[in-house]
Amino acid sequence: MRWIEDQCAAQASSPISSALDLMADCARIVESEVIPIQAASGRISAAAVESHMALPRFSQSAMDGYGFHRADVAAKVTGSFPIVGRVHAGGVPPGAMDRGTAIRLLTGAAVPPEVGAVVMEERVQRSGETVELQHPVRLGDNVRCRGEDVGLHDVVLPPRKRIDPRHVALLAATGYRTVEVVRRIKVGLLSTGNELTEAGQPLSATSVFDSNRPMLMSLLSQPHVELTDLDLIGDDLDSYAAYLHDRHQSLDVIVTTGGVSGSDADYTVRAVEMAGGQSQRIALAVKPGKPFAFGRLGACSVVSLPGNPMAALIGALLFVRPLLLTMSGVPQAPRPGIAAQASAPFVHRPRRTEFVPAIEVGSSTSGIPLIRPVSGAGSARLMSLSLADGLAVIPAGETDIVPGASLLFHRFGSDFSL
Repeated sequence: MRWIEDQCAAQASSPISSALDLMADCARIVESEVIPIQAASGRISAAAVESHMALPRFSQSAMDGYGFHRADVAAKVTGSFPIVGRVHAGGVPPGAMDRGTAIRLLTGAAVPPEVGAVVMEERVQRSGETVELQHPVRLGDNVRCRGEDVGLHDVVLPPRKRIDPRHVALLAATGYRTVEVVRRIKVGLLSTGNELTEAGQPLSATSVFDSNRPMLMSLLSQPHVELTDLDLIGDDLDSYAAYLHDRHQSLDVIVTTGGVSGSDADYTVRAVEMAGGQSQRIALAVKPGKPFAFGRLGACSVVSLPGNPMAALIGALLFVRPLLLTMSGVPQAPRPGIAAQASAPFVHRPRRTEFVPAIEVGSSTSGIPLIRPVSGAGSARLMSLSLADGLAVIPAGETDIVPGASLLFHRFGSDFSL
């Protein structure tokens, strides 16, 4: 881990980008597997998929109507046409069609090669076995031409794409029953601290319920992630190290919360090292979330987040999410957020990028969201976080934000989520 030590020695606090670069350098892309397309939504494609066929496979009628000979359409012929056949979806057209005739076509029916246009049934007059065309039509009207949607060998699924039901439909339409995807990344979540108790268990006079593990289990519960609950562990260095040594071999990533601040009772970094790995504490220029550590234990990455819930959430959004996407081979794109305007002061001390829980209170005359900080916010406070609509971002170089000033804002549930 010398690369981390060299980077961190040069600065008292590391910016977010430096920590992300260090983690990306250490990340390994996981293997792929083949799964049924019905199970692929939310998974990440491992390779480009090409179509084995054109779509439509044959020219089709776009609606219920009547087909007219190409030569008659080109010559703008109108009048009465005898109906020489009927084709429904899945049916086979009759033999060659002569000029001066029409054919009944239902939506999705194969269009005979002689047909130049299809006229919807509402725009013609039928009388027995003849149909009256009163106005000329254009060549190609209401005909879905072969290959107009998908060409032979077109890429129907790019590599490293998060698959959703649209892609599943296209794969099925081009004949695929399975697809190669990045295998699920195996992530273990561990909370540390003598003070922690599992929800539903009796509390002592000085214990608290663990909220970090359930929060992160919820946040990271994604189709491309396989989660393992590693439970709680107390502040005992030997037990902590032994537990990491026993569990890491079946995991790609271990995410810990707590025990990373650097006091004599914060054992996470030492536990990773005693288990046979390497870890480095990094002081991040972030508020909340300054304490942070990253390391490796065999092939398993170990991301160590602060114990305060809001700091743990910020750390997971900033660092765990990008790490998992990098391991899936997904190109990283910055999450831009939206422009917002402060409706009340935001107090800020320079030197650290700050993420402030904020509430939307309306819009400016130009339609820009107006936001204010949630009162009583703090890295250990959950109510203020739950009341917020998102996180306002104050860059490290800024001072206090005055009403009317511009701010970057990440709404929960959309821009700033997994």
